[in-house]
Amino acid sequence: ADKVYLLDGWVYVKDGATLTIEPGTVIRGSKSNKGALIIEKGAKIIAEGSPDNPIVFTSNQDAGSRSYGDWGGLIVLGKATVNKVDPIIEGGPTSTYGGADDTDNSCVLKYVRIEFPGIAFQPDKEINGLTLGAVGSGTTLENIQISYCGDDSYEWFGGAVNAKHLIAFRGWDDDFDTDYGYHGYVQFGVALRDPSVADPGSGSNGFESDNDATGSTDTPFTSAVFTN
Repeated sequence: ADKVYLLDGWVYVKDGATLTIEPGTVIRGSKSNKGALIIEKGAKIIAEGSPDNPIVFTSNQDAGSRSYGDWGGLIVLGKATVNKVDPIIEGGPTSTYGGADDTDNSCVLKYVRIEFPGIAFQPDKEINGLTLGAVGSGTTLENIQISYCGDDSYEWFGGAVNAKHLIAFRGWDDDFDTDYGYHGYVQFGVALRDPSVADPGSGSNGFESDNDATGSTDTPFTSAVFTN
């Protein structure tokens, strides 16, 4: 936590590796080359901040000149069930996800802020603030705030991970988006919208939920439960 780190382009954590981030650490994403952090299937990230020392992912632009989509975002991939065969995650763009272990553990994210992320690196292929692909229920997601995201604040592609205390603050596109058979539980979520900011293409929803883009009945069926 005594250093500031730069995501200079797409940084991958590979299968078998664990990236541990200390409380109070600041990680900045490069705007010029769409910095992003991608935790691939079989890898882990342990980012456990505290109320007084959160872990902050933010823009590498100077304070006062930061804005939506300054950098990519955080992508976490796992081995839980998904209703497609070896899909490649949006924003990967080569990282596959999914398997048969709904109890898979991909990460611990607690007291984490993700600021000014979210980019479309190709049409209809975006990096969200926090993208979760086939993440299992052994994963811990608690007390996370995503602010000024240039795409969806949170998007789940399959998986069975549970989460609580999630904030989506002044996002550009959807606040909570579920796809590809996500079947976990989320409680204590709040979204605060800016009435003058929205994506003209999608209309920007508080919730967007699909089984997939074609509306198929492939299983597992998207059945997310949001409470409180």
